[in-house]
Amino acid sequence: MSTGEKNLLILSHTYNSFIKDQVEIIAKDFKKVYVLVRYQPVAELSKYIPLSYVKSRAKYSKKYSIDLSNLPGNVEVIPVPLWYLPFKSLYYSVGKQHASVVLNIIKKKKIKFDLIHAHFGWSAGYAGMKVKEMYRKPLIITAHGYDVYDLPFRNEKFNKTLKKVYTSADKVITVSDKNRQYLTKLGVKNVSVLPNGYSKELFYHKDQKLCREELGLPINKKVIFTIGNLEKVKGYEYLIDALDIVKKKYPDILLLHIGGGPLESQLKQKNIDLGLENEYKLLGKKPHNELIDYFGACDILVSSSLNEGNPTVMFESLACGKPFIGTKVGGVPEIINSPDYGLLVDPGDSVFLADNILKSLNTKWDSQKILQYSRQFSWEVISKKILNIYTEVL
Repeated sequence: MSTGEKNLLILSHTYNSFIKDQVEIIAKDFKKVYVLVRYQPVAELSKYIPLSYVKSRAKYSKKYSIDLSNLPGNVEVIPVPLWYLPFKSLYYSVGKQHASVVLNIIKKKKIKFDLIHAHFGWSAGYAGMKVKEMYRKPLIITAHGYDVYDLPFRNEKFNKTLKKVYTSADKVITVSDKNRQYLTKLGVKNVSVLPNGYSKELFYHKDQKLCREELGLPINKKVIFTIGNLEKVKGYEYLIDALDIVKKKYPDILLLHIGGGPLESQLKQKNIDLGLENEYKLLGKKPHNELIDYFGACDILVSSSLNEGNPTVMFESLACGKPFIGTKVGGVPEIINSPDYGLLVDPGDSVFLADNILKSLNTKWDSQKILQYSRQFSWEVISKKILNIYTEVL
C-alpha cells in the first residue's frame, strides 16, 4: 500500500540528530507528518540552579530537544511538556503522563493519522500503545538502547509494562541483533533489526588539512575525536587514563571532546591532575551541523562507552572515512566487523584502549574502503527499509 496519501504520527523524545535526519527523508513519502516531542519544563531551570545534577538535565529542555532547521513543509513538530522531577524512582510515572498529554494534544489539535511510530519503548512507546488503543491505528516502536538492555530489567514493574508495550506493537524495530536478543528474553517476537544511519548532507569525506585550518588546529599533530554527553555510562574516565598512557609513548597528541553533562567538573579536574591540559580539549556542546569539520580534522574517532545501543556517531565517523575505535557493547561489534573499519576494545579497560589507540594511529587506513562500506548506512538506504515496514502494517 502506498503511503503518499497517508498521515504519520511520530512520538519521540527529541527532534534533533538521528530522528530528525530520519524524518526529513521519510516525510517525502507522506502527505503529513506530525512529530510530538517530549521535553522537561523543569530542565529549563538548569541554568538558574548551580547543581551538577540539575544542570545535567539541560539536554531535556525544549532548546536542546528540538531543532527546527530545514523543517520539511509537511512536517509539524509539536512540543509535549512532561512535568516530573528527574529521579529514577519517579520515572515509571512518566509513561501515564506522556500518554495523557499526547492524547490531549491529538484531540485538541484534531490530528488525523494513519500510522503511529514511537521512538524508544519508554515512555514514547507506552504513549504509542495508548494512542493505538484509543484510535485503532497500527503501531511501530523503535527500541534504541536503554529501553531494551536496561529499563526492562530494573524491576518487575518495568519488566511487565514494557513486555506489554512491545507486544502491543504491530512491529518492533531495533538497532542491533544484541538488542533483538534482549527483546526475545521479554517474549517479543515481531522484531526487525535496522541499524541507525547518518545524513549524507551533514556527514561526508572532507579534506583533513582544510578542516584543521578552519578549526585552527595544528596540521602535524595526531588528533583523536570523541563526542558524547559527560555521563558515567560513556566511560570517559577510562579514555582520559588511556590518553595519559598514549601521551607517554606518543607526546604529539590531541584529544578533542564535544559534549556536556554532569561529569564536566570531575573530568576537568582529572585532566588537570594528570597534566593533560594541552592534550585534552573539552569543547562543550556543538550543533549537529557543525560536527563535519571535527570529523574531517581527526585521525580517528574513539568511543569509550560502557553500554550502548547502536551509536549514531559510529555511522557518522564511517561516513567521513574515519576509523571507529569503540568498545564491544551493543551493536558496535556488528558494524565494526572488520579491522578495515576500526578496532574493538573491552569496556572499562584503559590499558587495552590505549594500546588500540596507539595501534590505530600507526595504521594506514583506507578511507575509500571505509566510505564505500558506510554507504549502506545512509538514511536514504535505511529509510527505504523503514518505509517497507510501514507498508506491511498499513
